[in-house]
Amino acid sequence: MWEALAIFGVALLGGAAPLLVRWNDRTLHVALSLATGLFLGAVFLHLLPGVAAMESLEAGEHAGHDHGNLHHGNALPWLFVLIGALGVYLFEALFVRTPEHTHDCDNQHKAVSLAAMAGLSVHALTAGVSYGLAHMHPEMGEPLLLAILAHKGFESFSLTSVFQLAGFSRGKVLRWVLLFACVTPLGMFFGGMLAEGAGNATFGILQALAAGTFLYVCLGELLPEVFHHREDGPMKIALMAIGIAGMWFLHGVGI
Repeated sequence: MWEALAIFGVALLGGAAPLLVRWNDRTLHVALSLATGLFLGAVFLHLLPGVAAMESLEAGEHAGHDHGNLHHGNALPWLFVLIGALGVYLFEALFVRTPEHTHDCDNQHKAVSLAAMAGLSVHALTAGVSYGLAHMHPEMGEPLLLAILAHKGFESFSLTSVFQLAGFSRGKVLRWVLLFACVTPLGMFFGGMLAEGAGNATFGILQALAAGTFLYVCLGELLPEVFHHREDGPMKIALMAIGIAGMWFLHGVGI
């Protein structure tokens, strides 16, 4: 279907754009500040509100059955956010870092890039499945398609920037981008099948795990990396603000 091809094309173009520029360490960190802003916007303006919405939905479903937790809400979605954040940290701390941590930045950056890939892929899969379900209702499917297209290029750009920071070759980065570009179309094709077996709760859990993963990657790794060097501080802040503002705009127009 043309929708899947459009999503694939936008993801591929967004991920390939940073590969057209020859970066040095300084300019790469400046570009990474824009990617970090996009990631922060995705976490705090899209993923975490989605978790909160899932909490509200489940609270509404159980409102008539359980009055003991009325003032505390449902902590289960947030537990999976915690699991996502803590899981990435423990993986890095136990399997990536070495006693000579200062000499192991490349491995740390690779772990962060793979964590970002995992989180984005889960988010992209759930978006594809959602569209696969909504496609049966044009009034829902068209706005959702616009939302996916609007995000996909930004997500791929951010992903490529993180892979470049990890020192991956252009060919390897392109292979990862190609893989990422396929995730949402696959989710679209198999959305109905997966939804029948899994249900909304499973996708809510996946979204919460993705939110936790991004939360740690942004606050624990990308922000410290962007400002590791003091050069170009105002430009980095401005680009990060532009990235956040871009996600805020998409959120504000209902995308």
